[in-house]
Amino acid sequence: MKNIAVGLDYSHGGMLTLEASSYSDFTQFLFSSAYKLGKIEAGFYALEKARIYDAIIISIPKNINLTPKEIDVLEEYVRIGGSLLIIGSRGGEYLNRTNINELVRKFGFEFATDEVNDSVNYVNLQKRPLLTNFNQHYITENIKKIVLSSACSLATLGFVEDEKNIQVEVLVRGGLNCWRNRFEEQKWIEDDSPKIPLLVSVNYYKGKVVAFGTLSIFSSLGREYGFSAFDNDILIANILRWLTLDVNSEGQVVTIDLQKDLFYWANSIAKEERWESFSDLVNVSLKHFKDNYNSIMKELKEIQQERYQKKQEYKEAVKEEKEEEKEEEKVIDLIPKRKKEDLEDIISLIENASGEKFERSFAPGEEELTEETKKIAPKVLSEELPDDLNTLTVKELKSYCKKHEINLPSTARKADIINIILYVLDED
Repeated sequence: MKNIAVGLDYSHGGMLTLEASSYSDFTQFLFSSAYKLGKIEAGFYALEKARIYDAIIISIPKNINLTPKEIDVLEEYVRIGGSLLIIGSRGGEYLNRTNINELVRKFGFEFATDEVNDSVNYVNLQKRPLLTNFNQHYITENIKKIVLSSACSLATLGFVEDEKNIQVEVLVRGGLNCWRNRFEEQKWIEDDSPKIPLLVSVNYYKGKVVAFGTLSIFSSLGREYGFSAFDNDILIANILRWLTLDVNSEGQVVTIDLQKDLFYWANSIAKEERWESFSDLVNVSLKHFKDNYNSIMKELKEIQQERYQKKQEYKEAVKEEKEEEKEEEKVIDLIPKRKKEDLEDIISLIENASGEKFERSFAPGEEELTEETKKIAPKVLSEELPDDLNTLTVKELKSYCKKHEINLPSTARKADIINIILYVLDED
C-alpha cells in the first residue's frame, strides 16, 4: 500500500508538532493511519520540495512572517494540485504577530482578530461553543457535534479573481447565540455573532484548502474539548481524507469508530509484529471476514439464537412462577375461615350427642392474650423459623402464617410476607 505523505510545518514557530505531548492523541492517529509523516524545517522556498507531500499542515506562525517567496510557493503548490490544512488561533494574525492572512486571502478568506463564544450551547466555558450547524459536505459526513475552543472566526471575501476555479464554502457556523470578543483599536469589543463562519473549505484550481481557527481541537489534555471530544476526531479524519482523496493509492484513509480497548490492543500487535501500518492490520481483518463471511455469520446467528432462547426461557419461568403463586392464593382464599365460637358450638353438639366431654385446646385469640402470653408468644413463634427467612419458599412462609393465624393480603409476595412475619415478631 502506498502511504499518503503529509508534511507538518516546523519552520515558523507553530505549536502543532509531533513531539508535543499535548497533541499525543492526534499524533497517534496519524501514525496509526495511512500517512507517511514529514517535518518541514527549511520553510517553503522550493516548489519541488513542497510537492513531495500530498498535504501540508500549517499551524499559525508565532512572531514570524511568511516571506513573499513562501506565499508564492504555497499558492502555486495548491494551484497545481496540492492540499493545505491551515489552523488559526485566538486573535488571528494580529495577536500571533504574523501575516498569515496574506496567504489565505489568495484562497478567498481570512482569519478574524477575535475569539468566538456561545452564551447557551457550550462545554464548561462560553469560549468552548458546542457546534451543530454544518453544511452538507464530505468533511461533515457523520458529524453531529463538535467543539472549537478559543477559536477565531473566519471571514470569506466578497470577491475572488476567478470564481470558476476558486470555490469557497463555509462548512461550520456558530449557533444563534454566538458572540465574539473582537480586538479593535487596542481594546476588546463584544459583538453578537449568530451563524459566524468557523470552518471553510476551498477548491482552488486543482488543489484544496481547509481552515479553522483553533489548535485546541488537536489537544489530548482537554477531554471535553480536545481531539477525543464529541466528533472532533472524526472531523479531523474527514478533513485529511478529503484533502488527499485524489491521491493514487491502493487504499484510502477511512474514519472508523473503534472501541478504545480494541484499538490499543490492535495497535500494540501492529507494533510488536512490525506491521507497516495499522491500516494493514485492519485490511487483513476485513479480508479474513470476507473470505469466511458465511461461516462467521452462521456462528453469529447461532449465538444470537441461543441468547434469544435463554431470554425466552427465563421469561416463561418467571411467568409460570407468578401463575403458581396466583393459584395458591386462590386455593387459600377458598378455605372457609372458622371463628372460635363456631367450633365451640360444633363441639358442644358432639358432647350432647355422645354424652362425653372434650378438652378445649384452641390457641387464644389476640384479644384473649394475657400480658405474659404476649411476651412469650413472639419467642415461641420465632423458634420455629430459620435465621434467614429468604431460605423458605413462598408456600412454607404462607403455611407458617396460616398456622399462627397471621393474616396476609391476597396479593402479598415473598418479600411482603417476610416483612409481615418480622413485624409480628417485633423484629422489623
